[in-house]
Amino acid sequence: MLTLVLALILAVAQGAHDTAGAAKKAFEEGNAFFEKTENDKALAAFDRAIALDATQPEFHLARCRTLARLQRHPDAITSCTEAIRLRPVYAAALLDRGHFQINTRHADRALPDLIRARELNADPHGVAYHLALAHYMLGDYQKAAGEYESCIATAKTPENTFSCSAWQYAALVRAGRKDDAAKVLERATPGVKLQGSEAYLDRLLLFKGVKTEEEVAQRMTVDNLQLPTVAYGLGLWHLVNGRDAQAREYFEKAAAPPAQQTAFGSVAAYYELQRMKK
Repeated sequence: MLTLVLALILAVAQGAHDTAGAAKKAFEEGNAFFEKTENDKALAAFDRAIALDATQPEFHLARCRTLARLQRHPDAITSCTEAIRLRPVYAAALLDRGHFQINTRHADRALPDLIRARELNADPHGVAYHLALAHYMLGDYQKAAGEYESCIATAKTPENTFSCSAWQYAALVRAGRKDDAAKVLERATPGVKLQGSEAYLDRLLLFKGVKTEEEVAQRMTVDNLQLPTVAYGLGLWHLVNGRDAQAREYFEKAAAPPAQQTAFGSVAAYYELQRMKK
């Protein structure tokens, strides 16, 4: 009888070991697909990993990030929430959930996640950029301007610097700190080589008077991500110069399809239009 019990225990242990190994293999396959931006395949692999072993917070975070890439941000937030439930001090999951709360136009919900992520030593640039955005979206321009100092200080690439700078300039102007805002424009010069932040550089050059509205607007036709980024910047330019009607037109373009609804320009335009209604 004892021999039979021991055999059963060993069989159960072996089965658990095999299941854990299969889950890890599926997770690693998902990571490989994610690296190649084969997002549907990555999601399927992460789903397999979780079906085999739902206790690993890393599996849920990977699924969260993949869903966000697929523009399924509410589902991504659910997966990040599960990762945090399994590991309450999961700094990366808190940072990502805060990020995706902004994407879904819930900047107020992002703040506690991002503050907690900073306490847990999450990526400093990621925290500063998204925390500043959350404050900016909610109209707290003084706090946003302060956070953008950290955003600039922790920038890892020129693209990071100009992304931060474009929002920093707007926050400083709207906080009444025009002299500090003017210093930000000094960073913007034509011909800077960037990969992915050209629209932000254009925004600064527009405010600096180096580019015209028509020149900047040309980038709106590139894709549905550039559209809201550029349209919001043009709307902001009109807004701070007292041209509310023109600003509203651009904000409406940024906030509605075909503009990518989760783009930060679209989210910012949504908040601007909400304030205009009051």
